[in-house]
Amino acid sequence: MPTTQHSPQGHGHAHSLAQGHALDRSEAKDSTENGGEAGNMPNLSTLSLDELKQLDRDPEFFDDFIEEMSVVQHLNEELDSMMNQVENISRENESKGSHLVELKRRLSDDYTALKTLGEKCDQLNKKYLKKSEEYAPQHMRELLQIAASNADADCDRHVEHFLNGKIDVQTFLNTYQSSKKISAERKAKEERLGTQLSALERAGI
Repeated sequence: MPTTQHSPQGHGHAHSLAQGHALDRSEAKDSTENGGEAGNMPNLSTLSLDELKQLDRDPEFFDDFIEEMSVVQHLNEELDSMMNQVENISRENESKGSHLVELKRRLSDDYTALKTLGEKCDQLNKKYLKKSEEYAPQHMRELLQIAASNADADCDRHVEHFLNGKIDVQTFLNTYQSSKKISAERKAKEERLGTQLSALERAGI
């Protein structure tokens, strides 16, 4: 049976093909791994020589070239988003600050109204205590005693005026009887009130 023989030239050609395939796979891998960076970085290879020179000489052209980079555009978008957030937070704080000022104003008004009401209540309480003292049974009895004593003093003064000839008989009778009547009424009321107070004291009230 004949034996197939491989020449040295055939072996060299196969080895070269294998190396070529391996190199292609390596380049494809590098291209895949660096694909993200290529999308973000400027592709200078697409520029002409004149454009590269202009890029070096013209700052405005350079800035425009940089602005067109996707990574720069992404950063600008993030910056715009953060600025919008800051503006929203600022508006919210301003709104809350205005609301807080309004609450402080209302609290101040309520405090003023409450203070005024408290002063009025204090005045009314003092008036009530004063009236309570004036209409207290013991105080009323003292007032009746004073009124009866004043009426008796008026009676004595009318008698003195009549005896000194300062008033006539009819005037004397009218004024004397009026003062005497007042004195009798005050004494009667004072006596009844005294009796009631004594009864209350005995009852322990």
